[in-house]
Amino acid sequence: MSDSARNIGLLALAPAAIVCGALGFAGFGETASNSLLFAACALALLALFMLAIRLPLRGGGARWSAWLANASIAIAAVAAVIGANVALYRHDVHFDVSREARNTPPQQLTDVIAQLRTPLALTYFYNPSDANAIAVRDLVQTAARNHPLLAFRAIDLDKEPGLARDLGVRAYNTAVLQADDRKVLVENVIDPARIGYAALRVLRKRVETVCFVTGHGETFRPLPSHFHFSHVETLKGHETPGAGDVLETAPEALDRLLLALNQIGLEMRELVTATASAIPSDCSVVADIGPRTAFDARETALLGDYVRDGGRLLLLIDPLSQVDGDFERLLLKPVGLSSEAAIVIDPLNHFRTDADKVAVPYYPPHPITKRLALTVFPQARPLAVAQLPPGVSLVVLAASSQDSYLRSPSAAPAATDGEAPSARRSAQPLAVALQGSWPGAAPDKRFRLVVAGTSKVASNEYFPYVSNGELSLAMLRWLAEDDTTPSIAPQTFKLPEIVLTSSQMRNTFIVLEVLLPLSTALFGVAMWWRRR
Repeated sequence: MSDSARNIGLLALAPAAIVCGALGFAGFGETASNSLLFAACALALLALFMLAIRLPLRGGGARWSAWLANASIAIAAVAAVIGANVALYRHDVHFDVSREARNTPPQQLTDVIAQLRTPLALTYFYNPSDANAIAVRDLVQTAARNHPLLAFRAIDLDKEPGLARDLGVRAYNTAVLQADDRKVLVENVIDPARIGYAALRVLRKRVETVCFVTGHGETFRPLPSHFHFSHVETLKGHETPGAGDVLETAPEALDRLLLALNQIGLEMRELVTATASAIPSDCSVVADIGPRTAFDARETALLGDYVRDGGRLLLLIDPLSQVDGDFERLLLKPVGLSSEAAIVIDPLNHFRTDADKVAVPYYPPHPITKRLALTVFPQARPLAVAQLPPGVSLVVLAASSQDSYLRSPSAAPAATDGEAPSARRSAQPLAVALQGSWPGAAPDKRFRLVVAGTSKVASNEYFPYVSNGELSLAMLRWLAEDDTTPSIAPQTFKLPEIVLTSSQMRNTFIVLEVLLPLSTALFGVAMWWRRR
């Protein structure tokens, strides 16, 4: 390499290292900042190496000055290497280039560890002859590296039977999690994602109970003792335990939601409002998902008194839900809400080719929408927002595009095609969150209310799609004020899918089917023209 090339290399590496180092302290996320600092250290070492090879083997001048120069260079090199290693250790970055990311811990575990606010002790008693257990041990060690609040120990059960007996461990591959005076024990765990969910349960300082209203055609049923699973052999499912498990259940039921609530430690119970004289005091949240028949006046008054006294209520209604009359008068209109029995049609943002399955890619800032990506609202009824009463705040969590319009639930899709161009088009709120003091109630009675125009977003059929499961869980957690434990994605027990909106499908088609072949043809013509 010539001297000019080395000079150009040094002039390029030094500024690049400075820029990466400055960006590393610019306030990006921990992973991005560590990656930038890692790149800065690597570039700085490379620049020092290129500078070092240009130094003469022996300095000129007197012998003592040459010795002093060589000693100074050696000390500076050793100091640079030590400093670089310290920097790399303090800003460690995990790179996984294996197939299917086999050496990367699952997001459910890494998110819990990254959001820890209190000390957590995790002891894993593993079987040294079990390859899956060894993999879990290594993945947890990778996720727990350099985290001050997580104390992780991996112990061979055969070597420490006394300690295992003291902690109540009776089987191989048992994880023991301890936080303060709480302990959770998970036996036969070879899936690190289950350890993440167990961490959520042990971090929970109080038990929250979600009471599901029944008696009006809701699909809620108590959590069964066991579920039916099938297994699909995919590349990841073949190598990762549990990755290919698929839950077999009715599409309109709520089993996936109930499993997600159970995994993070929330309790569930049935609430029959037709026979209840009051909402039980242990109900942290009351949820009515997918009612079909109308509520009588006494039931509506029961729910109205509950939210007026500072209750937490989730209403997931459908276009066919009977929410007019006393229900709308006592639960919706006092806080400026109403709803028309119609289906929102969105020609711009929808799921696949179904315009009645509205896709929502953008959200306002709110604790419920903080971690959401794309969500799908199938066959949703619109929510109308009027003037809010004093002391009540409202956030529209999800809305359709400006091109959307309404269709009658009883009309066939083909029958409205001719009416669509003349239909009034505007953005329609699909889900709202309210909080504050109910009109006429005491100011210290702070209620929370979430209303969405479809219950399908939480059903088994749509719960696994994109961020629908996270949305359903986030609604209930926000209502319960469950913000002390980390928020992680629920396990859906369905094979992952890539879900695109209609515009994303159109853009993908244009790029792959039009621009890519056309550019290849144009480059071929250009090359022929050049060589002719």
